[in-house]
Amino acid sequence: MEEREARPFAHLDSPLTPLYRRVMRVFVEHKRRFVVHLRPEDVAEALRRDGGAPVSQEAVDKALASLEGWGNLRADPDTSRVTTVEDFYRTRYLYQLTREGEAAELALATYEEAIGRRGELQAVALEDIRVRLRALREAAAASSPDPAVVHNLLLELTNRLDSLAANASAFMGSLQRMIDLQDVDEDAFLAYKDRLIHYLERFVSELVVKSYDIAATLRGFDDAQVDRLLRLAAEREAADAAPDMAAGGDDDLGGVIGNKLAEWRGRWSGLRSWFVGDRTHPSQAALLRQRTRKAIPDLLATISVLVERHAGRSDRSADFRALARWFAQAPTEADTHRLWRAAFGLSSARHLTVGAADPGEDVPATTSWLDAPPVTVA
Repeated sequence: MEEREARPFAHLDSPLTPLYRRVMRVFVEHKRRFVVHLRPEDVAEALRRDGGAPVSQEAVDKALASLEGWGNLRADPDTSRVTTVEDFYRTRYLYQLTREGEAAELALATYEEAIGRRGELQAVALEDIRVRLRALREAAAASSPDPAVVHNLLLELTNRLDSLAANASAFMGSLQRMIDLQDVDEDAFLAYKDRLIHYLERFVSELVVKSYDIAATLRGFDDAQVDRLLRLAAEREAADAAPDMAAGGDDDLGGVIGNKLAEWRGRWSGLRSWFVGDRTHPSQAALLRQRTRKAIPDLLATISVLVERHAGRSDRSADFRALARWFAQAPTEADTHRLWRAAFGLSSARHLTVGAADPGEDVPATTSWLDAPPVTVA
């Protein structure tokens, strides 16, 4: 039987997209509670409790069938409630999320979270990274470090750095939109401007001190120590790796450890580049510090513009817009010409032509005005 190609995002291009999203959320929420299979009536009951528009059982059945056809759900025959021959021949299914459907929901959740994220500058994350790096350095100095402790410290380090980087990027993006006055409530912005500037200044001061300490700690690790710690983490993760069916049952533990070790080396390289740099390649912490410092005067300039607007002062763009309205409202073309001359003081060039005092006297054009006979202009 030919396997159907999954199209887990097809339900987003449909008039019934809101219903499909609600149904998929029901399955995701139930899976978090370790409920894997759902009957159509279970889905309908959950939809009645989610606060959305009422949905009939028939509409739920059709939505489940469509999602199963796109590969978001898998339908298995429900034989648990068969008590008669009629029940056996009646179509009943249990539905569960497919791998593709779950991945699509995770992708959509990540997208919605990223779109709605305001971001923040996490000075606390800097302290967490500093503390864990010191603990990791102590583990590196030990003759036999505990693999579980090393692994957990490395996981916490990378997780905190991921959170710090993602939130800082989101915050700086929203701050730039605020500076550019894009989709900003100007009154609310003016109301909390002092808190925002203090927030930026506090983070910069924390970043300067703690990033220097973190960079010094990272430089204190030698390559052999780092490789030993990363190998401990890789071996611990490889121990839980599931057997690969494609390998024919031959477990290549060395290959798994090598892959895990390569991943950890990449993470460590990213951690180091975030805090350790040079003149040619500045660290990400230095770039963040530079952007944050630059944002403060830019923010003050934006505040100055808003204060001028609220004080009733007009800027040049507003003047030109008002002038454009006057031109559009002018009754006649002659009025537009008068408005033009009044606004810009520009008129067409005028040339004065005067003949000689004696019409019979022809004065060459090369004659100096000092030598030429006078001409009376009335």
